[in-house]
Amino acid sequence: MKFHQIRALVAINQCGSIIEASQILHVTQPALSRSIKDLERELGLTLLQRSYKGMSLTDEGRRVIRHAQMAVESMRRLQIEADNIHETAVGEVTIGVTSLTAMLPGFDQCISDFQAKNQRVRIKISEQRPSHLVQLLRDGTLDFALTSQQNTQRLNLDWEAVNRIQGTVICCPDNPLRHSRSLRQLQYANWISMDEIDDRSSQFYQMFEVNDIHPPQKVIECSSLLLALRLVENADAFMTLSKLSVRDSLPPGRAPDLVWVEVEEIIPEYPIYLVCIDRHSLTSPARDLFYGLKSKLAAQALAEADL
Repeated sequence: MKFHQIRALVAINQCGSIIEASQILHVTQPALSRSIKDLERELGLTLLQRSYKGMSLTDEGRRVIRHAQMAVESMRRLQIEADNIHETAVGEVTIGVTSLTAMLPGFDQCISDFQAKNQRVRIKISEQRPSHLVQLLRDGTLDFALTSQQNTQRLNLDWEAVNRIQGTVICCPDNPLRHSRSLRQLQYANWISMDEIDDRSSQFYQMFEVNDIHPPQKVIECSSLLLALRLVENADAFMTLSKLSVRDSLPPGRAPDLVWVEVEEIIPEYPIYLVCIDRHSLTSPARDLFYGLKSKLAAQALAEADL
């Protein structure tokens, strides 16, 4: 199979139309159709089907599209690396973070220092939920991620542990259940989760599972930190959050007053990882920033441990 065939499949999937894909790739529609037919013949699969909405993937196509997307993204990064070697183009590093890891002490300074030394490198930072970061990594959209989720070996990614942040349960001072001493007493209370409710690897889900308590039913899922905190205040709700976020990172005057709920159960820590597909295949700028962050965050974790 040839690269232009794979690129054609990815473009048609993104556009949903051969006409739009041909315009993006600057090739004729017949040439694009021929590329797809040749690819289907070589693979022995039917990858695309026409419907009233345009072109869409078949079941077989959906099974192979991720590999095609990764191939196209790998070729793009190869070109970036070649340009970096020749110093003829601006480099690019794309990083994924969570609402917690974006607040880690030293992260912003490390980014600023790297940019000052690498002014030709464009840096993109995207805040997502941990589960979404994994998807973007596997699709090749991100160079690497600084995430706050459990190391899931079955995902076959390259994990580097850099810190662990203690978690806590919070509510507002006037919440009538603020003096509860057990998660069991809060099972039927209102809760806010920044994680997807059905994500079993999330800190929210793990907090109840490790204590053998059934997760609460009245849960609002909210990915915005500031809105989640407002909901904690207005809905008399509870929320699990890192002590780092409570202590250091909430904008003064914009977040409500919060109190820690001293429950007797174990509150899981937030594990902090640098994650990529393979650190050895990162482009030179991405690799430099990856190891720079690793060093900076590890040093910060040691300093906190000594306090």
